[in-house]
Amino acid sequence: MLKRIAKYFLHLVLWCAIIAAVVWAAMLSKSHKESSLVSATEIDIEGGSDNSLIASESVDWWLKQQGVHPEGNILSKVDIATIEHIVESHSAIAKANVYTCYDGGVRVDIRQREPIARLRISDFDMYLTDDGYLLPAEGCHSAYVKVITGDYKPLFDAQYSGYVESIVQDSIASLERYIAELERGKIPHLKRHIENNKALREVKRSSPKKSIFDSKDKHAILVTAYNEHLSQAIAQHTTNKRAIDADIAAIEREQEWALGLRRGLLRQAEEFDSMVAMIRYIINDAFLGDEIVQIVATGGESEPLQLAVIPRSGDFVVDLGSAERLEQKLVTLRRFYDKGLSRIGWDRYSRISLRYDGQVVCR
Repeated sequence: MLKRIAKYFLHLVLWCAIIAAVVWAAMLSKSHKESSLVSATEIDIEGGSDNSLIASESVDWWLKQQGVHPEGNILSKVDIATIEHIVESHSAIAKANVYTCYDGGVRVDIRQREPIARLRISDFDMYLTDDGYLLPAEGCHSAYVKVITGDYKPLFDAQYSGYVESIVQDSIASLERYIAELERGKIPHLKRHIENNKALREVKRSSPKKSIFDSKDKHAILVTAYNEHLSQAIAQHTTNKRAIDADIAAIEREQEWALGLRRGLLRQAEEFDSMVAMIRYIINDAFLGDEIVQIVATGGESEPLQLAVIPRSGDFVVDLGSAERLEQKLVTLRRFYDKGLSRIGWDRYSRISLRYDGQVVCR
């Protein structure tokens, strides 16, 4: 019995010692933070090498410009949330995690967006990431990625920053609200139709009934007057109906225009997604990733997207045509490289077309 009590007592003392040590360590840490100055700021950027869009020096400069740089401040006064917000406000950064270290330092861990292509057409100079995120190239380091050129007209503006999917969803939602608003706009005109028909029915119901007290001549006069009134009512009804139908037709034309825009947006979004998938495929293929350096895109607004690629070797352009079956076309291209060009020669043709399913047309 005494042994059991002694055992429990030892366990109690041990747990009290552990709790005391934890409390003491926490108090010491708090005291250390409240009295210590930040000794250093370490900025670590995940990813990088040839595709790095930002440098640690840039992040360091942002924090100094905003007056929130940790160094020289008391460790406990470091505004972690504000630093994270400032760092993440740059479109090239996907996530920032800021925390203090026991040695008196502040660490900023950054996950940057990974670009796969650079869009350089007309007024556009943007990076495109693997997950479809777009960001202006201004303020970013130059990344070694595929370049998209041509007179392609994207569905976003030159300063847009964000996911293409988001702008498509927002635009379609706006169009659908507009179409619904137009549909509600038909209601007053449909009511006009009802009132117009009602007015004609009222006239028709007012046709004179011959009374036993009316003479034949009097009834004939009433019928003549009624017929004239009815003729006028029918003419007015026809005029009103045409005007109402014209107003409804104008609304329906506007709806059709909006539906056309919606179809165009969905087509452009699908074509853009196909182009992004094509770039991913090229990058993930060891040979094509090294060989293809430029993508030429045309169309995109009122015209379907057309694509071509320019290889590193040879002096020719590979015409892929529309954004359909792009992966199959690239498989055919790879096969042609392996079994055709290696035998024929790299400089024999100026243009290679893969527009047609399973066919390679050279000239």
